[in-house]
Amino acid sequence: MNEEQVFINGEMVPLAEALLPVDDRASLFGDSAFETVRAYDGQPFRLWRHLERLAETCRLLRIELPLSSMELTATVALILGENGLDSIGNARVRITVTGGVSHGPKGLDRGGRPSVVITARHYEPPTSEQYERGLSLAISGIKRNTSSPLSQIKTGNYMDSMFARQEALDRGHDDAVMLTTAGNLAEATSSNLFMVKDGEVLTPNMGCAFLPGITREALIEICLDQGIPCREIMEGPETLTSADEVFLTNSMFELMPACRVGTNDVPSCPGPVTLRLHAAFRELVGREAPC
Repeated sequence: MNEEQVFINGEMVPLAEALLPVDDRASLFGDSAFETVRAYDGQPFRLWRHLERLAETCRLLRIELPLSSMELTATVALILGENGLDSIGNARVRITVTGGVSHGPKGLDRGGRPSVVITARHYEPPTSEQYERGLSLAISGIKRNTSSPLSQIKTGNYMDSMFARQEALDRGHDDAVMLTTAGNLAEATSSNLFMVKDGEVLTPNMGCAFLPGITREALIEICLDQGIPCREIMEGPETLTSADEVFLTNSMFELMPACRVGTNDVPSCPGPVTLRLHAAFRELVGREAPC
C-alpha cells in the first residue's frame, strides 16, 4: 500500500513530511478551526455544510481562510483519490485551519499566514452488535460554559471534552453527557444528544452551550419531513434519566443508541424511534451521497 498522503499548504506530501512550525498558534494556543466529514464510497456527506461552518468558525476566530469552498471541495476529492478512498468504503476526512505562526501577541490579530491541513483515512464504523449494545453514559461534573464563544464553534481547544470523556472512562462508562454551568443538558463530548419521551424527540436547544452538528441538523429535518414530534429543550439531567430512548449523533457514527445513563438503564435500546430515524438518515445519505 502506498504511503498515506496529506494535503498541507498547497502540497500533497507523505504523512511523515506533513509538518507544522513549532510556533504555529495551533500548537501554542490551540488556535485552530476544524471539520470532520464522513465520506461514503468517496462521496462526502454534506461537505458544503461543513465548509459553511468552517468559514463561520474562521470568521469568529478572525482567521482568513486561505482557500475558497470550491478549492477545498476539489482538494477533498483529490486527497480521497490519493489515498485510495474515492470509490469504496468509508473515510474520515479532517480539514484543519491553524492560526499560523505566532508573532508574539496573544490576541486574535495574526501576522502569519494560516496553515491548511487535510487528511483522509479509512473509517471503520461501529458494528451492528455495537449499535445493539449501545453506549453507557456518565453525567460529567465538567460543565459547558454558556458565556464562552468556544462552546459553539469547532476549534482545537478540546481539553474540556477530553477531561470529561476520561472521567467517564475512569468510572466504567463509554462517554459523558456534559451539562451547562446552569445545570441544563448540553451535549456529549464529541456528539449531540437526543432523547425520546412518549414518542416525542427531544434535544437541547441552542442556548445550551454546544456545537450544533451537521447530523443533528439532518435529524431535525427528518423529523419535520416525517411528522415526528421534535422539540428543542432547556432542561436538566432528570429529562435524560427518565427518557424512553437516548441516542447520540455525529458525522462519523451517525446515530449511536445509549443503553445506560449513570446508574439507570435506558428502557429501550435501540428504541423504535431511534431505529426509524437511523433508517431515514441512511436513506438521506443514499440520496445526497450516492455511490
